[in-house]
Amino acid sequence: MQWVEALEKKGFSQIDNFLPRQQAEQLRKKIIKANHIKKWNLLTTPYRPLMSVKDKISTTVIDKQRHMQATKAFKRGKFSFSFYRSSNKHAKQHGQAELHHAVGQKVLHLLKYKGLIKGELQDSFFAEYKKGQFISYHSDGGAGKYAFIYQLSTGWQRKYGGQLELYPQKIKFYKRILTPRFNSLTILKLAHPMPHSVRLLNNPAHKHRITISGWVE
Repeated sequence: MQWVEALEKKGFSQIDNFLPRQQAEQLRKKIIKANHIKKWNLLTTPYRPLMSVKDKISTTVIDKQRHMQATKAFKRGKFSFSFYRSSNKHAKQHGQAELHHAVGQKVLHLLKYKGLIKGELQDSFFAEYKKGQFISYHSDGGAGKYAFIYQLSTGWQRKYGGQLELYPQKIKFYKRILTPRFNSLTILKLAHPMPHSVRLLNNPAHKHRITISGWVE
């Protein structure tokens, strides 16, 4: 079954070797190198920062507290997440938005070429997951017609966690598990719909689970 047919019938599809290997490797190196605090934001929910510290100030203390709150909600079975996302605030200053926008545009052009969409790229961003981070069961709703997740993780092992879990029948005990595979692109048809989650991470510090994600309309 071709990937377009699988996407339309099953609600998801995975494409290996999305970019030329050398280009994918260079992109990964650039992302790992871009570790300045202004280039990344910790995203969590629920989000209740320390009351004694101003919300706009990003500190290790606040990040730790926010991650703990998200983890508690996750253990109670509530919707929650904790991961690092590329910052939009300083995008023009550090220029990293150009990197994930370029991948997002390639996804957009591919879907347009196949006649699946006529719209535009709604959003794109880098995401990095460290040990203990996750995204619980959710659906992207009206974020776009298709969601995409481009994997830039290398040498990934099952014990590291971080697998993308898909629920094509909207039943939590029936799921498809996709292990992070370098240079692979996963596309989700949101009208299917396609609930999904990212399994709790247990990766060593030198193993980076990095993706470029976004939505097209």
